[in-house]
Amino acid sequence: MAVEPFGLRFDEAIQYLRGKLPEASVRWDDLAGPVHGKVFTVAGATTADLARDIQDALVKGLESGQTLTAFRKDFDRIVQERGWSYNGKRGWRTAVIFDTNMRSAHMAGRWAQLQANKEARPFLQYRTAGDARVRKQHRQWDGKVYPVDDPFWSTHYPPNGWGCRCTVRAYSQAEMERKGLSQSEPFQMQTRDVVTRDGEITDRVPVGIDPGWDHNVGKSWITPELALGAKIARLPKELRGPVTDKTVSPAFQTAIEANWKAFQNSGKAAQGDAQILGFLDSAMLDGLETVAAVELRGSAIAATADLANAWPQELTDRVPSLLRDYRAVLWDRQAAQLVVVPDVARPAQGQAQVIRVTPNVKTKYGTAAVVTALEAHSTADLATQRYQVIAGRAPADPGPAPAGPNFERFPAPSASLSSPAPPIFRPKTELFLTPLGQNKRLSFSPAFSLSL
Repeated sequence: MAVEPFGLRFDEAIQYLRGKLPEASVRWDDLAGPVHGKVFTVAGATTADLARDIQDALVKGLESGQTLTAFRKDFDRIVQERGWSYNGKRGWRTAVIFDTNMRSAHMAGRWAQLQANKEARPFLQYRTAGDARVRKQHRQWDGKVYPVDDPFWSTHYPPNGWGCRCTVRAYSQAEMERKGLSQSEPFQMQTRDVVTRDGEITDRVPVGIDPGWDHNVGKSWITPELALGAKIARLPKELRGPVTDKTVSPAFQTAIEANWKAFQNSGKAAQGDAQILGFLDSAMLDGLETVAAVELRGSAIAATADLANAWPQELTDRVPSLLRDYRAVLWDRQAAQLVVVPDVARPAQGQAQVIRVTPNVKTKYGTAAVVTALEAHSTADLATQRYQVIAGRAPADPGPAPAGPNFERFPAPSASLSSPAPPIFRPKTELFLTPLGQNKRLSFSPAFSLSL
């Protein structure tokens, strides 16, 4: 595989790569594509320290404009120091790590520049490398012109696969006229299912784009929650929960929480803006299937200026994490709301902190489940017929919690929500090592993951 040098240095690309949070990973598809805008992984790098070392070497290379040869020296040193036994031959593995991360960083940085200059140059043209190595579908997109904020660029902004060398060019209206260019016809996107060797459907991506690359690397860096939300919304209903369970990793959760804190301090809430806090997991989605009155139209969880907050600030800052680490989720039949009971200290005897979430609310980012209140509530009331348990365990139910195949219990169950050791439910992701495939063409699923 030929790898081109990346001599161009610009701050946005460096910020993109340096700002990622390193995380351990096993498989190339552990995380959905948009998550890589904030999380750095290399599959098989099973410690965050190892991932961080490789990330630092790439950042150094981007800052200095170094070649693949120089990166390989750093790679060899890291492998020796960490005692890492990786899959694949050294030349192939280092080439893909270097090319993928450098190209993604440059295109993410380029997106930031395009957004900053879109009033002067509001049109983008898709451009391939123009040689025999260009994929058939990518060749069909060559020359297409759309406004910078057209939906086409949410899924088809390069790179669009392993080893993809496509790029974009920006034009002003005057430049369009001088070159005889015009906006292309609306793009009709076709999709395909991603199927494992066992016949399991795990994803759905646009035709012509490799699994894991169906996102805009710039949007995934600047607005990661929106990019992941758009990805999940494109999936068939039965895949939304499982993808959420496995892909909202601890590092990505940290990024979401940091953005939530910044949102609270930005004044955007007072201007009618919204902030995505997370996504309904598989237990919540499965539970809502039992609620006849609800036909869910969006799985993102958001907060707006209308949030009624009776919580202390320290607890409020943790809302994104608490929406995933919960004791129980109930359905309030009277208010038509989800009631999430998080794993936090009780505000008083006989009370529990709860997060009230109203499904199917229109926001500026689309239909979402919106957090409407953070409050303390009577545990006795939560045990009445007004509330239906859809995940976790009923407040007064001493029996085992209904833990499905995607969930596990931490720690042992207790008698009620007012007892000292309630059960906590978290999505459970099983990770498996897979052998390196014989086919080394990068347009096929590699046996490792890189920061996209």
